[in-house]
Amino acid sequence: MTRFTITPGRSELTAVANSSVHPIHGEGKPLSGWVEAVVNDGAVDVSRPASAHLELEVTSLRADNPLVNREIQRRLDPRRYPTVRADIDELSELGNGRYGVRGKLSLHGITQEVSGEAAIAVGPDGVMKVDGELTLDIREYGLEPPKVLGLRVYPEVDVRLKVVATPD
Repeated sequence: MTRFTITPGRSELTAVANSSVHPIHGEGKPLSGWVEAVVNDGAVDVSRPASAHLELEVTSLRADNPLVNREIQRRLDPRRYPTVRADIDELSELGNGRYGVRGKLSLHGITQEVSGEAAIAVGPDGVMKVDGELTLDIREYGLEPPKVLGLRVYPEVDVRLKVVATPD
């Protein structure tokens, strides 16, 4: 079992939500946390337990539209709920370096089961790179989609994680 520490300066979250006018793009960085996995020949051995913990400060989330950005921060209430947390506890091999990922996401004081997919590879230098994606419905976290000056944001958000982690 190898423990990898996420490199905050090289890891980030990006998100896209559709709206009645155009897509809303957002990002959050830095991501922090760790990954534990058994790695063989650059691939995660799914026959052995693997886990990960990721954190992102809510105040680091930024949308490309300043009005939407302000409304998102207001709704997420970072003073009361300062951190988004993900705990991954299950991987399944899908082939070609892709994995099914399951775990729990805590956002706005609510924890829900989530699942997605990720490409995971460990290079000869021992550095793990993860490119993961999932779709969230923010209503499952007690959040209503923002409406700003006639712009209606839809509740489904496509989230992408890019993680770089180095072995401890």
